[in-house]
Amino acid sequence: MSADLRDRVLGEIVGEEVLKLACRLIRIPSENPPGDMSEIAGFIEDRLSSIGVSVERYEPAKGRVNLVAGIGKSGGRELIFNGHMDVVPAGDRSRWDFDPFLGEVRNGYLLGRGASDMKGGLAGIIYAFEKLVEYEKELEGRLTLVCVPDEETGGEYGTGYLVSRGIAVGSSVLIAEPTGMDLIDIGQKGALWMRITVYGKPIHGSLSPYAGESAVLKAADLMKELLSITELKPEIGEDVKAIIEGSKRIAEELSGIKGIGRILDHPTINFGMIRGGTKINIVPEKCEIDVDIRVPVGMTSDEAAEYVEKIVSKYGGEVSYFARGNANYTQPSSEIVEIAKSNVKRILGMEPKLFVQWASSDARFYRGKGVPTIHYGPAEVKVIHGYNERVRAEDVVKACKVYAGIALDYLRSA
Repeated sequence: MSADLRDRVLGEIVGEEVLKLACRLIRIPSENPPGDMSEIAGFIEDRLSSIGVSVERYEPAKGRVNLVAGIGKSGGRELIFNGHMDVVPAGDRSRWDFDPFLGEVRNGYLLGRGASDMKGGLAGIIYAFEKLVEYEKELEGRLTLVCVPDEETGGEYGTGYLVSRGIAVGSSVLIAEPTGMDLIDIGQKGALWMRITVYGKPIHGSLSPYAGESAVLKAADLMKELLSITELKPEIGEDVKAIIEGSKRIAEELSGIKGIGRILDHPTINFGMIRGGTKINIVPEKCEIDVDIRVPVGMTSDEAAEYVEKIVSKYGGEVSYFARGNANYTQPSSEIVEIAKSNVKRILGMEPKLFVQWASSDARFYRGKGVPTIHYGPAEVKVIHGYNERVRAEDVVKACKVYAGIALDYLRSA
């Protein structure tokens, strides 16, 4: 690829226009749940169509709209730009210092629900894609933009749906998830979501705790014992051991919590919901616990499930699973990783660090098919999924330039 082409493309990225797009995306509420992406998908589709780009639309369930648009040459290498349109609910609006769907830049920050996760990044990949439409004939390969509806609730109707059907899988993938400008995410922990049901023996509440058997009390003892899963430490392969050690330090720096880095090489467990009993004066005969376990690299979700089931069986309980997926990562030496590192250094003048994340994402669907996948995007980590979500406006523009540079290098012209 000629330096002239790179300079032209990057020079045509106008920061005000990128931020205007990001603000517009934030102003379209796309909370999930409920998960209806019709309005935001319609806006993006109309925008792309207005510049002559053909957009394919997939809607596996009402309102769960996927958009796929491609430019360049088919039949060779294909880079996927992936971004999710959904955001987590804004919650109690009285606890925000501004309207969560404000979509404005103030004091150098882009404000609103999704600013970090991930409408800032989504705006960046859309805008970079649009700029490269003008240079489609220069691309030796295909650039595909994929906008999906439900990353925040598991991806079944979004990336998972597309990948399982062989739609826009690509040869490498960049997901504009929030990382920060000097970090490239190459892996995630696995997830094991389950419901544990414990049974007791009901009797009149006035006889408790001397008669009957409370399922709630059994569940409390069970939960205490299940906490022991956090003491397990897997054997981590040499190819990512150093990166995970570095990721532990990054986790502590980003969170400000000393010792929190252990979440990268140990399982974590959260008892998200508990339901038990039928009436105040009846000893509970059943208690249900919804549990979220994140499984580190070096341990399979099956191994974690076996550990859980052994403990649950001691209490005569049952386990049913909502989701189970293994930790996954892209080899640090992969071409897309090297190209991303090169562009961050060249365009932003900083040496990026590779890391493995403690949460999960749509990257697992691509990696499950053997497709190298990375995350890179603007982020203000401490306010992701919280109140007063924001991100540095300049970082949204910087990320957009990096996206364009990565696409140009990956789809290098002769």
